[in-house]
Amino acid sequence: MPARELLVEYLLTRSELKLAGIAKNGADALAKLSRNSYDLVFMDIHLPQMSGVEILERLKKLPYIVFTTAYDTYALKAFEFHAVDYLLKPFSMERFNQSIEKFLNLKRGAERKAEPEGGVGFSFKHQGRYTILPYQDIIYFTSHGKKTTIHTVSQEYEIRIMLKDIARKLPHDVFIRIHKQHIVNMRYIAVVEYFIGGQYIAFLNDEEKSSLPVGKKYAPLLKEILRLE
Repeated sequence: MPARELLVEYLLTRSELKLAGIAKNGADALAKLSRNSYDLVFMDIHLPQMSGVEILERLKKLPYIVFTTAYDTYALKAFEFHAVDYLLKPFSMERFNQSIEKFLNLKRGAERKAEPEGGVGFSFKHQGRYTILPYQDIIYFTSHGKKTTIHTVSQEYEIRIMLKDIARKLPHDVFIRIHKQHIVNMRYIAVVEYFIGGQYIAFLNDEEKSSLPVGKKYAPLLKEILRLE
């Protein structure tokens, strides 16, 4: 069965999703994405008339993207578009469902940015001023003893709060602790790769293309949440 027809077959098994359109080529895809708003787009790299990368570069606002391709050489390019996942053809329904679950987790997290008690972001005192950072702007936290560095999309903040105390204030459907020194916004986790001795490395899709170690005790929860095999 051709890849597109197989993808449609997989999509129709998910009651949470509604198939809203199919593009026959790159130009058609660009036209549809420019006119309409979609939550999730499965984008092939190689399309007639225009590549998937060219299409995304021309869009002013990007939906959630899952790249589908027969080539693994474009994986790093997917980072630039904050892709949800990168499906290498041929992929199974199980692998497809992992992408869907990751998308749904990200979407739910984006819809529930508030803390359980109704906050809109992480608040702290910095240089004598109270600051509130929207959760979606925080990439990860790094512990330095009794101090913590907050890495955001625009700058870094060093605050005198221990990581364990920060963890209590964060919504668990958005952030996850992956190491004794790191808490990460799950939206920015692009790839998790096995390293050695039961350890993993998390590669992020921030501008710095950050990579963080995943501690042994934290790996099982991370794999469970991200539906990793």
